[in-house]
Amino acid sequence: MSEKKEKKARIVDHRHCRICGRAIPPDKEICSEKCMQVQARIEARQRRMRNIMLIMYAVIFVIFFMLLFLGGGPSQ
Repeated sequence: MSEKKEKKARIVDHRHCRICGRAIPPDKEICSEKCMQVQARIEARQRRMRNIMLIMYAVIFVIFFMLLFLGGGPSQ
């Protein structure tokens, strides 16, 4: 019996676009202007949500501080 060597196809070095998943050269992260616009909208939404969360934490902290130290104690 003879052994047959399998020929494996070599995959060209590449990456995939973060947005659409297309194969792109390894030095790029996004494939097109359209995907760049989508990525910019995603990043803007993430910044906005992060800022909203920080504001919410600050408001909750201020309310907690006011209740705890200014008016939350029992009266005698």
